[in-house]
Amino acid sequence: MTTNAIASELLTEGGIDVGELPADLDVVETLREANERQPQQAWSFFVNIADAASPEFSIGLDGDRGVVTWWDGQDSFRPAHGTNTEPVDYWRGGHHSQLPEGHEISADDALTALQEFLRTHERPTNIEWVWD
Repeated sequence: MTTNAIASELLTEGGIDVGELPADLDVVETLREANERQPQQAWSFFVNIADAASPEFSIGLDGDRGVVTWWDGQDSFRPAHGTNTEPVDYWRGGHHSQLPEGHEISADDALTALQEFLRTHERPTNIEWVWD
């Protein structure tokens, strides 16, 4: 598959195994551009999509705000200092998700966390996490 085809699949399907990401795909820029075109979208990045106990990082973007969640294979985590006081709506691969209060952070912090996850495949350290 070409880089453009993989980027298109990521945006359409709402998720991808990080092992399928080509080195020349700027994932952060791809998601920034998608956010400009259609806010309230979310995507999941799997360390091993075939293994339900494998880590997963999810990110959603809505203008200057974003949501992130971390699944470590056993438990789910969210940011400790999310700012939304009401539920927020996001769409992943055409499916609606409503997240409760306390999940949204700045889009910049969310994208920085994604960059770290893509590099390390570990829970990002720029965010303080709490069990969800």
